[in-house]
Amino acid sequence: MKKKVISIVLAGALVVSMGAMAGCGSSSDDSGDTTDTTESAAEETSAEAEADADAEADADAEDESGVGEYDLSGLDQTYTLTLTQHDPENSATGTFLNNFAAAVEEASEGYLTIEVYHGATLAGPKDTYDYVLNGSADIGWGLQSFYADTFPVTEVFMLPLIDIQSATNGSQAIWEFWNTTDYMDEEYSNFHVLLLHTNCQSAIETVSTKIETLDDLVGMQLRGNAGPPTDFITNLGANPVSVSINDLYSNLDKGTLDGCITDWHAVNSFSLDEVLSWYLDENIGVSTYFMVMNQDSYDALPEVLQQLLDDVAEDSLKYTEVWDQYEEEVKEAVADKLYNLSDEERAKLEDVAQQTIDEWIESMDAAGYDGQAIYDTAMECIANNQ
Repeated sequence: MKKKVISIVLAGALVVSMGAMAGCGSSSDDSGDTTDTTESAAEETSAEAEADADAEADADAEDESGVGEYDLSGLDQTYTLTLTQHDPENSATGTFLNNFAAAVEEASEGYLTIEVYHGATLAGPKDTYDYVLNGSADIGWGLQSFYADTFPVTEVFMLPLIDIQSATNGSQAIWEFWNTTDYMDEEYSNFHVLLLHTNCQSAIETVSTKIETLDDLVGMQLRGNAGPPTDFITNLGANPVSVSINDLYSNLDKGTLDGCITDWHAVNSFSLDEVLSWYLDENIGVSTYFMVMNQDSYDALPEVLQQLLDDVAEDSLKYTEVWDQYEEEVKEAVADKLYNLSDEERAKLEDVAQQTIDEWIESMDAAGYDGQAIYDTAMECIANNQ
């Protein structure tokens, strides 16, 4: 389900209808008791005003939460879903998903509960797709970049140095892209999509070398996600190394890696600041995330709970600000190790980024997509949500 319709209780319409009926009764009364008629009209007006105020308050509350009211009277049993994710519970992801699960339980009045398995306790980072597909988990949260060649269109939001300004900006942009185009339909056809979003920006983080010029990157062993981040590293003259996020700390610590390109939230959540010395803060790019559901698990829910789950998931876009909060806090904590390139070197970095973008567009064209159209539409969505 793409375009979500939020349920609204039209209390105001009911009040207007009752008021109109009362008015007709008064006009046909020829008893001549004007005092009673006046008092009755006043009471009706007051009641209508109070009801209108209540309806307006309900509408305001709905506008704030993004979730409407649901008729749960027909439910005769409770439902429990499992959700797997690989980040620690005390991470931005953990906070995000705990908030989502709590909102679902509250909106459903306990009829729908989501058990969140944090820290890869149910499925590993690269197992999430299969676990949800075969029903071992009902819902999975993970990174598209862990599955090479599976989400080619989604990669447009992982391109380097595009103008994503925050996690909330990127998340709203990719969600708009999903809801207003059919470009990504095929790559998510095995699932019911609850939400697509992004994290905050990434830096180029290094263990010992401060990157003063792009030449300093040549020959370095850098970890980056698959897809455009890997291509970008290659175009910089460095060597991309595939390492699981859970193993990143140990590889940096023992010198297998010279550095990495990863987001500020991961620096904190996986204690990477203990082994990193320098942070080149040039807004290299963001990662994309999915929250997808096993289609059979979704279909097994009553329709009212399906709608509720979709609404709460979409409303959870507001929780993506937690990634921006992490970025701000981590940057403040490592401020003495944070730096930027000179204008001349920044221009060179932008040239490498453009090369990576051009190559991505060409590769999409070769695969039968309209790469330029996909790229242009994605940039429009990013601009629309800044």
